[in-house]
Amino acid sequence: MTSEERFFHQLMGKTRALFLKSKTFEKHQDKNWNSAICETPIQISKGLFFGLNWGGNNIGQQTTYPEKHRKRDWQFISHSRKYFREYLNSEIEDLNYSNFCFFRTPKAHQLENTDWELAYPLFKEYVDFINPPWTLMLGKSNYALSQHISSKQEFSVWDDVNKKTVYGYTGILFSKYPLGAVPHPQARISSDARNEIWKTITDRIKEKAFNENN
Repeated sequence: MTSEERFFHQLMGKTRALFLKSKTFEKHQDKNWNSAICETPIQISKGLFFGLNWGGNNIGQQTTYPEKHRKRDWQFISHSRKYFREYLNSEIEDLNYSNFCFFRTPKAHQLENTDWELAYPLFKEYVDFINPPWTLMLGKSNYALSQHISSKQEFSVWDDVNKKTVYGYTGILFSKYPLGAVPHPQARISSDARNEIWKTITDRIKEKAFNENN
């Protein structure tokens, strides 16, 4: 067993124990929601992308270390692949993919407010173990995550098709890791606007990552 696998199983044990103590579990014991750590194998010093929390219903507890190469065709991933290739020169399987909260609910608003704070130290432990050169959030942060983001700088582009402004931002996660945030893959945004905001944000987190390492 590798050190990455050993860490995964230790963190999974902590996560499962906390989930069973959570207000969300207490309120929805009749639901099969469970928890998970990551969708790709832990890859030290590689980039990390994440959402708020795992979605889906009636999905079993994660117990095995994730395989690197397997079918990943759900929309969150399939809609994002080309942007990771274009702007970060990466395949999703070569990056770390997780969520800020390891507790699963069909919708993020179904997670009890206190459980965001309960779960965040687990995510921080995961991030610190990886020590990523950059992090990228797909979607909007919430109050719990925002408390751990500093030096936040907002950027915007105009979506001429949908006649609206599209936002992204950069910052520092946990006082250490360059962070970018782009709209959720399923947000209603034109292709041109999505490309522009991805380029704007990823250019800046790559620059921050380079400066941190030189």
